[in-house]
Amino acid sequence: MSKVLILYGTRYGATKEISDEIEKVIKDNGITTESYDLKEVNSKNIPPLDQYDGILIGTGIKMGMWTKKVKSFVQKRKAELKKMQASLGFYVCCGEAKNDVSKAIEKYITPKLEKVGIQSTLINAFGGAYDLRDGSLVTGMTRKIVIGIMKEEEGIENPEGKLYDYRDWEKIRDFANQFVEGLKK
Repeated sequence: MSKVLILYGTRYGATKEISDEIEKVIKDNGITTESYDLKEVNSKNIPPLDQYDGILIGTGIKMGMWTKKVKSFVQKRKAELKKMQASLGFYVCCGEAKNDVSKAIEKYITPKLEKVGIQSTLINAFGGAYDLRDGSLVTGMTRKIVIGIMKEEEGIENPEGKLYDYRDWEKIRDFANQFVEGLKK
């Protein structure tokens, strides 16, 4: 039986929800998974990567940057990741992917992996979600920036109090299924 490791970094929860959906699809295909939010686990406690048949890494993008924990994990474990490139998948969650997935991949995945010297067999970028409801994790200056984007780019007069979800769940499930198919080869 195959075993897949899913690692992700999330700031406001959108990448976690994507990772959860990917994990569900993989499990539905009869594959065992382990999933970690890198913010909540010491990366030293993650077993050697060669114990897995496949690895998926996802990160949210904010101000053009991966989450710190994903960036750190990839840098620290790059030698192991290089050995796993044939069964490595990578994805980002960002607002830019809503309109142009290719541009998001070219901006946030390809050059960053190349800089570390890693290639991934499967990459994708998914739109994000902006939660402007009361009590959401989007607060302070980030909230003001998101509201400005929603007004200017989306033409929404009063975006407060709503969730704007630009994630394509079918595309996310397709990505997970493609990863499963790659494991079977």
